Amino acid sequence: MSADTPTTTTSAPATKPQRGVVLTERAANEIRRVIAEQKFPATTWVRIGAKGGGCSGFTYVLDFDQNGPTEFDLAFPQHGVNVVVDKKSEFFIGGTTLDFNDGLLDRGFVFKNPQASGTCGCGTSFSA
Repeated sequence: MSADTPTTTTSAPATKPQRGVVLTERAANEIRRVIAEQKFPATTWVRIGAKGGGCSGFTYVLDFDQNGPTEFDLAFPQHGVNVVVDKKSEFFIGGTTLDFNDGLLDRGFVFKNPQASGTCGCGTSFSA
């Protein structure tokens, strides 16, 4: 191939965000700690979702569920934690990473949502 030969490059097609919510090891550790502290059964599920409201349009939801997934849910067990996301919320939070900060001033869960077009300062509200 000579230097005068044009080369063509093809860009990879845009990929869809990963499905579900990914827990970091720190988030999983904190969830397991809370489950043990509250004396919830080991079969407890963590339900993560989004609902309308908050400063930016949607707010994140994180709750404990004793019943587990239904036909309207997707299950994502990881790091010893059973995670369930309802299909409607998954549309807005698919690919989100849930982390946990244990710092003195910023202790709490942190959502890193690649689909959020904006977030507010509180970190629990986003727009999509």
